[in-house]
Amino acid sequence: MLLQHWLKQHSFNNNLVGLDIESDVIKLLKVTYTESQQKVESFAISSLPTGAIVKDEIKDYDTVVTVLKDMFSQCHLGNSSIALAIPRSSAIIKTVTIDNRLNEAEIESRAWVEANRNFPELVGDIYLDFNVLGPSAQDSSQLDLILVACRKEQIDPYLELLRQSNLDAKIVDVNCYALERALSVVTQKIPSSEAVALLNLNFTLSTLIITQEEKLIYAHDHSYDGLRLITQIRKHLHDEGKHIADPIEEQASLADDATYAEILKENLSSHLRHTMHFFYSSRPNITIQKIILAGDCATIPNLTSYIQQETNIETALANPFANMAFAWGVDSKKLKAHAPTLMLCYGLALSKLD
Repeated sequence: MLLQHWLKQHSFNNNLVGLDIESDVIKLLKVTYTESQQKVESFAISSLPTGAIVKDEIKDYDTVVTVLKDMFSQCHLGNSSIALAIPRSSAIIKTVTIDNRLNEAEIESRAWVEANRNFPELVGDIYLDFNVLGPSAQDSSQLDLILVACRKEQIDPYLELLRQSNLDAKIVDVNCYALERALSVVTQKIPSSEAVALLNLNFTLSTLIITQEEKLIYAHDHSYDGLRLITQIRKHLHDEGKHIADPIEEQASLADDATYAEILKENLSSHLRHTMHFFYSSRPNITIQKIILAGDCATIPNLTSYIQQETNIETALANPFANMAFAWGVDSKKLKAHAPTLMLCYGLALSKLD
């Protein structure tokens, strides 16, 4: 019933593939749904050669195109419609108020007027989108309008990459909104009054979003060297004759591993303190009740326990696929192991096409 209610509140598209392109890895996911059930149709995760993408700049189109074509061919997805995301740190987001009597065309015109007023030096070089949030809390005769812009130079290379891969970019989202969409499914059984955080730790980026009362109340990106953390963890586990398998299964054997704990402390403690302080300094009246852990680093064993210990906040691994069906050929064991890393893909796969 929860899923049925959730689906009725959201108008998502069954034909989109969520695509997450990072410097070291590409992930894709396709999910379909009926009124009573969601189904994972296909997913794939492929590593990229070092140097193909550096700091979000595509250096080797041919290599990345080859990887993309192979992934979509193996998943039998053909010339798919794509939803992808840019980092929150690459987006310009501004909320303005407008007259509630404006019609749709007038709202669009007003959006460009406000964009020109708020960032005039950029307005000729950006892609702009907007959405009416609802009546303004300060004035019922006004509407809150959110403007989202990004420099064309940051998006165009990825659009060209998809074009060369015979893929059709339908949606370019901002990572925080896609993650919020995925989180709304994962936290359906958590009271909406609670403030819930999603900490998405990737190879190069850490994203923290907070939701409360079914609204995104905070989103921020921080640079983070997750690749260094994972590399050190893998080396240590290899030296100890262990490996990163199911994070839950590995926890017991690492509980008393002092070197392992020291690696986590060295690579993560100060980042966690900075991230949480940054949030609480801007929202001192909000208390986070739960942290959901996602991203490339979430597969590190014992990481949820470590973060819970450091923050004193209940922490759990993200698994958006816990109650889903799987199409024939989907490796459910592999999907479970990588579930936390696919949260962004999942949120993108649930994007709305107007």
